[in-house]
Order: sequence, then C-alpha cells, then structure tokens
Amino acid sequence: MREKHPQTEIAPYLRGDLSAAERDRLASHLARCDRCRADADAYAAVLKTIAADAARIPAPDWRAYRAELHRKLAARRNLVPGVPSRSWNQRLRWASIGTAVAAAAVLLFLTILPHSQPGAPSVDQMAMEDAMGGADIGLLRNYPVVEHLDLLENYDVIEHLDEVAPTDTSDENPS
Repeated sequence: MREKHPQTEIAPYLRGDLSAAERDRLASHLARCDRCRADADAYAAVLKTIAADAARIPAPDWRAYRAELHRKLAARRNLVPGVPSRSWNQRLRWASIGTAVAAAAVLLFLTILPHSQPGAPSVDQMAMEDAMGGADIGLLRNYPVVEHLDLLENYDVIEHLDEVAPTDTSDENPS
C-alpha cells in the first residue's frame, strides 16, 4: 500500500501548528520522501519571504483611518456638500412604492374594464331580455314575416318591419 503524501499538512508543520504526534509522523515522512521534502523547502522559502515583507509593512495610521472613516460616514448621511442627497435605500424604497402603485393601477384598470367576450351578451342586452321575458309577444303573430324566420336575416325587411300590414288570420285560426 502506497503512503499518502501530506501536502496540506506541510505549511502547518513549518509554522509549528501541528500536535507532537502529527509533527513526528510528518517528520518521519519528510525523511523518507524526496518530493515532499522539496515541497517543504519551497514552502519554507515562501514563508521566510512573507515574514521579511511583513516586517517592512508600516504600522497603520489609525488617526487618518478614523478621519477617513468619519468622512465617508458623513458623506453617506448626506452631511457633506456635493454628495447626492438620496441614499441607495431611499431610491429602493421609492422604486418599491412606485411599483406597488403601478400594480394597483393596472389591477384597478382591469377590474373597471368591461369583460366582454365575443358573442357574449352585454349587461344591457341581458337586462332587456329579462324585461321582455314577461312581455306578450303574441302580437308578432300578426306579422307574416315571423312565419319565415330566414327573412329576418334580410336587413331591409327588418328595417321596414313596422310598415308591413298585418294580414287577417281570424278566418284561418279561430281562437
């Protein structure tokens, strides 16, 4: 069985972050494995370079940092002239309100519009049908046009329906 190379444990080993048992196990592996020993040497050189560069980094000027932080916070609160007066939260709030108003307007518009489908009777037509439901339409028997319903499609006949003289049907139909 081949031994697993401890690639992820080399840097903690070099920093001294491993327990004594892990450190001993890794040290024995590095003594036997040339590849891991070369990796450990490369990691050691990188860590040494980082440590040398970290020593040259100047300490932060906390007064300047705090002053810059206060300036940015004041600008965010709109206390500095020349900075836009609306923050991101205010713009988002107004956009949300605008969207809600637009949605309500569309909903209101859709409920006010008459919902008429092609071929469906309107409310006025239905009201007239209800009103005529009890009317006596027996008077239409006096008109010979009603006997021929196909003539009702002729708009000229319908237009002059009042001008058609009733025929005397009392001899034919005793009531």
